Amino acid sequence: MEIDKIREQIAVEICNDIEIWNDVLSDTSPGNYGCDHWDAEVYYSNIYVDIPARTFEVRSGSFSADLVLGASNGDSSMNFSYFKPFSAKGKFDFSDANNVKIEDINIDIDMIFLEKINLKTPYFSPR
Repeated sequence: MEIDKIREQIAVEICNDIEIWNDVLSDTSPGNYGCDHWDAEVYYSNIYVDIPARTFEVRSGSFSADLVLGASNGDSSMNFSYFKPFSAKGKFDFSDANNVKIEDINIDIDMIFLEKINLKTPYFSPR
């Protein structure tokens, strides 16, 4: 299997696998937030792959989300947009001769949201 094909499949999985990003959003500080929409972007050219070790490293990607603070409070909840770069390291395996699957991933991203909320910033908008 060609290295560019491996990198492309890893990029597609990172950008589309909701479980990867649910785990990230669940590990926010100070707590879990509702999420109306999320998007991850990584170009396969930004992924380093070590085929014999079956490891990969994402050197540059971006994550954005429309988050809901206090979703359980109904009308008093607030929406805000969040955008941050990320990097990642992980392991993959071959599911068959033409496909790879991420087995483990560790995403490095700043997920502390509350300090980002400020009534004077354009990122904050009450519902």
